[in-house]
Amino acid sequence: MSSVPVVRRARRSDIPELAAMLARAFAADPLFSYLAGEAPERGQRMRDGWRAILLHASDGLSATWTTEDVAGAAVWVGPGRTASGLVDQFRMLPALLRLTGWARLRSVSAALDTLERRRHRHAPTPHWYLSALGVEPHRQGEGLGSALLTPALTLADASGVPCYLETAVGRNVLLYERHGFGVVEELVLPNTNVHGWLMLRPASEASRVAEPRARPGPSGSG
Repeated sequence: MSSVPVVRRARRSDIPELAAMLARAFAADPLFSYLAGEAPERGQRMRDGWRAILLHASDGLSATWTTEDVAGAAVWVGPGRTASGLVDQFRMLPALLRLTGWARLRSVSAALDTLERRRHRHAPTPHWYLSALGVEPHRQGEGLGSALLTPALTLADASGVPCYLETAVGRNVLLYERHGFGVVEELVLPNTNVHGWLMLRPASEASRVAEPRARPGPSGSG
């Protein structure tokens, strides 16, 4: 019988390894493929971009979980927190430029702004936001994704707040649905061919998932 994966809070010293792992995990993701483009140095762009996100857009790794061997990560931003302040946004700009290139910066910014506006429309109250969930490609199917989601979902259940995420990978929708999320909107990002699913886990749904109803026993049981 396989054991349940053990997860822990990420540390600042994990960032180089986490960035490399997330670059591999998202190498075929349609949204990140669009962000990085088709340049020969695309892999390095992805690593640089993830390093900047972890440093400047993860609320100081306050709600980022990983495994002991850094085989996956869930990057969350907690309710009432912001992913990055104004200073951090300026610090991220060089990495964003390197990731997208000057020529594509405006269109990429418009796509990201669309996602942000939709998030505030679908989740207007304080909520847990899943910025990223990534697992090493050769470790997928081991239950790491579910294990990495669990800490934040447990905290959300305890405080009775919703959770929100976006995904551009259709098969991921089933994983998130198993954890109580539902699709609130499908869209194609402006001026791209990136299809996305926007998903919300309402606080009421979280409570039902956290405390499943007991099944009735067989007829006639005492």
